[in-house]
Amino acid sequence: METRLTRLEAIIPTLATREDLACLESRMNASIGRVETTLHSEMTKQTWRIIALLAGLLPSLFAAAVYVTKYTN
Repeated sequence: METRLTRLEAIIPTLATREDLACLESRMNASIGRVETTLHSEMTKQTWRIIALLAGLLPSLFAAAVYVTKYTN
């Protein structure tokens, strides 16, 4: 019994209080908000890059298909 009590007394100072948890939660919420904002902006940039690539590639492919069908016979 004494050894169990000694182990518990050694653990008690390392336990978090409600205030510690509330502080940690507020910091986590702020971090998550920043990550969401960054992720959203990066996804938007990537989407526009894909749209620009397709806007340049699709007309080129169409022109190549027209050339192949008209002038290769």
